[in-house]
Amino acid sequence: MSNYAVKKAKRDSIMLVVEYQKRITCSTDTLLNTLLDHSNLDRFFNAKFKVLKPANKDEITGGKGCIRQVSILGVCFEEQIIQADQTGICYQVLNDFPVRQHRGEIHFQKTGEHTQISYRIQCQSPWYIPKFVLKDILQKDIQQCLNRLGDMYDPR
Repeated sequence: MSNYAVKKAKRDSIMLVVEYQKRITCSTDTLLNTLLDHSNLDRFFNAKFKVLKPANKDEITGGKGCIRQVSILGVCFEEQIIQADQTGICYQVLNDFPVRQHRGEIHFQKTGEHTQISYRIQCQSPWYIPKFVLKDILQKDIQQCLNRLGDMYDPR
């Protein structure tokens, strides 16, 4: 393998990780139900969501097994919910487009009247998107989501 191929393989295998946390005054059940209401997620994200396949039998509505189409800036891709309960939601992009090995984890931790919500995304940037650009886009996206979610339950 050439030096170029080794460097490219190494660069391509580095996972990009972004995280954001917020304390919100509501229950974990409320957050879970709000974030599994896929058709209304555009309240929090600058994207449209459409359910293509409902959750698996005996799972909560919008939960494990649900496949949704995400449309953002003219790009469409599919995500699958791989876990959803009172502890949080995990999903993954089904193809390696627009990014590779994309996985999102949203965790809830109840503390008194508040719930600490932590949102973490990890993925690999494709060669045509610089990592720092993708990281900035994803960071702004999850901050916006949690801030809008917080504003919904903690109006000022």
